[in-house]
Amino acid sequence: MSLESSFFAEIITNKSPNSVEFFHQQESGPVLLAYTWDNYVTICVLHFPELEHDIPEFTYENLTDIDHGSSATKIAWSPKTSMLMHPVGIVFATIGLDCSLKYYQVNNKMEVSAKPLGSHRSFINDCSFEPSKGREVASVGDDKKCRIWDSDTCEEIMCLPLTSAGKSVKWNINDNGKLLVGEQNGTIRLYDVFSYLPLFTLSCLNASSVLTSVDWSLLDPQKIGCVAGKYWYIWDVSKGSIPESSGVAHSDSAHEFRFSNIDARIYSTRGRPENEFKVYFSHKDKIPVSTLTKIGNGSSWHNLLPIVAIGANRKVALYSLQ
Repeated sequence: MSLESSFFAEIITNKSPNSVEFFHQQESGPVLLAYTWDNYVTICVLHFPELEHDIPEFTYENLTDIDHGSSATKIAWSPKTSMLMHPVGIVFATIGLDCSLKYYQVNNKMEVSAKPLGSHRSFINDCSFEPSKGREVASVGDDKKCRIWDSDTCEEIMCLPLTSAGKSVKWNINDNGKLLVGEQNGTIRLYDVFSYLPLFTLSCLNASSVLTSVDWSLLDPQKIGCVAGKYWYIWDVSKGSIPESSGVAHSDSAHEFRFSNIDARIYSTRGRPENEFKVYFSHKDKIPVSTLTKIGNGSSWHNLLPIVAIGANRKVALYSLQ
């Protein structure tokens, strides 16, 4: 079934995005969305009537284009970001194709300050802020390391050895004190962030498949999902280490898995052929809906509205899944 009936708006971009991320806001108001493309990071503000009662219809504006200095592959929002409280500030970290992490702050005059946060010895695949205070940043890369950084001092706090390339790293505001790391060989570990010792390990059943993406549900921290090869897997860790459900995501291969942030029973994958984006409804007798974007990368679910943003051909496409 096609996702196109749920399409309602698009954000025109200079080139096709490498990544797309909503900021997870705590209350109604303007919505921040960032996307990376080539050597730039673009910050947008979106206005939804559902979150701003004086706004008659959806509108958006680009706040700023930030020259990254190298190809920017991914962005992670800091919880220190605020559009409503003073001082207004936008804070985030980026991954560069040059194997480096950068830390950015943008004030209400759109003045940008940037500093190098750290680096890996090879390609960095993911990074994530500690969600309560936003001081620590975790990153994983092809150098088989998960590194923890202090964003104030830009010093490495801890380096965790992995058994293969690190593909995803996640904190969870609803399960503080833990860090989730997904590895290319199909291993998913949850660490205690005080001792940095593993609490438990999950593994994909298909050992020949390469794990490419892991997500940890914010709404239900017992739920962990991933894609490996052409399959998706979901665990309910309260029930054990065997996947609760699994299935074919894409006929060729999958490279992204995301839980919805308004309903833990909804999730999405992205993969080949034709850069297909697919949404699943595990709580309904409803077949998945999908769309083909050909090119473009990244997807992000908003945390207050049933909206998903998808990086596509020179645009970010917005879909509403009521």
